[in-house]
Amino acid sequence: MRARRRRRNGPRSAPRRGRAHPRPRRQRTRREREDARLRALHAVAVMRREGRSLRAAARQARVSPRTVVKKARLALRKRGGVYVAIPLDELRRPMRVLTERGLVVLDVRSSRTATKLASYWNAVDRYLRKGDRRVLARFTGRSFTAEGHRMLFITDPRVLDRLAHAGQVSFEDLYESTV
Repeated sequence: MRARRRRRNGPRSAPRRGRAHPRPRRQRTRREREDARLRALHAVAVMRREGRSLRAAARQARVSPRTVVKKARLALRKRGGVYVAIPLDELRRPMRVLTERGLVVLDVRSSRTATKLASYWNAVDRYLRKGDRRVLARFTGRSFTAEGHRMLFITDPRVLDRLAHAGQVSFEDLYESTV
C-alpha cells in the first residue's frame, strides 16, 4: 500500500509581522449606529435627488460607501457593477409627525411618505415664519400612513399656532433618533 501524503495548499506562507493578535474593534454605541443609519438614508436620498454616485453621495452625507450599502441595502440595486438607488423603498424611518395633541415620533415605512412629510414640514415652517397660509393648502384633507394608521396633515392655522406657541413644533431634524 502506498502511504498517503498530506497535501498542502500552496507554498508555506511567510511568518506574519506586526501584531500577534489583531486589535479588537471598538463597539459602537446604539446612538452611533443609529446616526450612521440616518446618514446612510441621507446618502440614498442624495443619490435619488441629485443622481450622484454612491461614493459622491456618501461623501456628502459624511458616511462611508460601505456603511451605506450595509445600512440601506434594500434601497439600492447593483446595475452593471454600480450601486444605484431604487425609486421607492420600504425602509423603516422614525420621523417626527405633528398631531393635534403635539409632536410624536412614528415609524414611516415608505420613502414616498417620508418625502410627503418633509414637504409638509417645509410648508409648516414657511407658514410659521412668514404667515403664508397658501403653502398649507395642498395638504388640506390629505393624509399619510404611519405605523399602519392613517394620519391627517394638520393644516388649521389656529392649531398650528397653538402647537408652535406650546413649543411642540421644532425644526432641528426631521428624522428622530431612536435612542
